[in-house]
Amino acid sequence: MPSGSYRQADVGCPFYKYDDSKKRITCEGLIGMENSSLALIYRRKSDFDRQMDNFCCKNYQQCKVYRILMEKYEEENL
Repeated sequence: MPSGSYRQADVGCPFYKYDDSKKRITCEGLIGMENSSLALIYRRKSDFDRQMDNFCCKNYQQCKVYRILMEKYEEENL
């Protein structure tokens, strides 16, 4: 796993893969678990910090990326 922020230890989201501790968060992608990734890239570190604090570490069920990825698994179970 690439090195990232110290907050990686606090992440609760099951779709989080890693971050660069500055402006990029990488999550599981839409195709399979290891076949793709989604990168969230922020222009401001403050936006990156807000995403990490509010969604990756705490309320990940409220994150739009989490909800989209959950739909992928729900569709697979139909």
